[in-house]
Amino acid sequence: MLRTIRAGLVLACIALALPAGAQQAKGAADALAKLQKEAAANPGSVSANRALGIWYYRNQRFSEARTPLEQARKLDPKDGVSALYAGLAAEQEKDWIAAKNAYTAYLAVGKTRSVRNDIRARLLAVSKEEVKAAAARAVANESVIAQQPGSPMTIAVLPFQCSGCDASVAPLERGMAELLIIDLAKKKTLTLLERDRMQAIADEIQLGKSGRVDDATAARAGRLIQAGRIVQGGILVTNNTTLSLNASVVDVRTSTPADQGAKADGLLEQLFSVEKQLAFSVFTSLGVTLTPAERQDVDRRPTNSLQAFLAYSRGLAAEDAGKLDEAARFFESARSIDPGFGAALQHQQAAQQAVQATPTAKVESNLKSSSEGQVAAAADKGVVATAAAGNIGATLNNVVGNVNPTITNQINVSGGGGGGNGQPNTSGNQAADKTGTDQPAPKTGQVTIVITRPKP
Repeated sequence: MLRTIRAGLVLACIALALPAGAQQAKGAADALAKLQKEAAANPGSVSANRALGIWYYRNQRFSEARTPLEQARKLDPKDGVSALYAGLAAEQEKDWIAAKNAYTAYLAVGKTRSVRNDIRARLLAVSKEEVKAAAARAVANESVIAQQPGSPMTIAVLPFQCSGCDASVAPLERGMAELLIIDLAKKKTLTLLERDRMQAIADEIQLGKSGRVDDATAARAGRLIQAGRIVQGGILVTNNTTLSLNASVVDVRTSTPADQGAKADGLLEQLFSVEKQLAFSVFTSLGVTLTPAERQDVDRRPTNSLQAFLAYSRGLAAEDAGKLDEAARFFESARSIDPGFGAALQHQQAAQQAVQATPTAKVESNLKSSSEGQVAAAADKGVVATAAAGNIGATLNNVVGNVNPTITNQINVSGGGGGGNGQPNTSGNQAADKTGTDQPAPKTGQVTIVITRPKP
């Protein structure tokens, strides 16, 4: 016995002599070994796969984190913690599509309200990166994509080219393209590609840097975004009073205009009427016939204020340049001029959320105080914790424990890999911590139901 005590004291002294960093490294290695062993022994366990993935993520082993986290999600699509960390890991790996899918899943099943708000902001940032990455991939694989022409009913609209425009009206290049996209999309047989996707392609190939886009260049942009036809247009402003618009429809396969093009003229202050004339002419160039109801729908205007629309167009230009603070201010200005300008409000909110996008580190920080955060904290220590809420086994244990609060039931229902104070245990064996034995505490309980005979 004396020798045993002395040996224990020697080991304790050695442990105390280890530098703090070495102790932390040993603790991390021990935790990982426990989690790997648990996942190998229980490959069908959501908790084991989730804990192992979280440990890898929190130790910056992002690539290794993804496999167990995706396995946990596959086993239980409603497990929010797995979805959250799968999204965080995918974002670190710049797999924007996977990050977007996982974050979207967390919004549906996640339990922590503040983290859901954080994830909405992250989704905006991820979506922007996804569009840029898709444009870069398209250019890198241009020879392959060129062999897969888009449908002639899939339309993309390039930013307009403005001639004779001073700084006050130059942003109409973006605004006019946006108006035309909105109008063309009202014909349900057409598929209009998003302006930000087209802008990303334009930026990637530096389209329009020379101030002129020919038909062949427009067709190239169309192939990259897999459109069947491209609409490119021009704006001519004379003396800041007279406005001329023109547009041509380019067949992506042949790189040639479909016809002589569309034109509309008027005063600058009549911009919305002139744009509607152009939109109807573009429908004709596309060979599309509108019903009376569709014509009435196209003729609706998002705003009647030229100044509000100019501010909105400046916001679009700032947004494309990545100046989101500035964009939000322009959209707010447009909305203050015309409070009913719904598109300005939507863009303002999106720009503000993107500016305030929560860093991934803060997402985890906001998770800490929640039950989901306790699940993640347990993984740091090598503890496989039960997910928060929705676990029927834990619910039954709680019922038995409440009716018949034995010591063993109190051990089992404290749950989540934690002690009575809600914090995770530092050892990997919860039963050993509380019972002094390596054997798990049996889940026992007795519920007596008394049924009285009904009175005659």
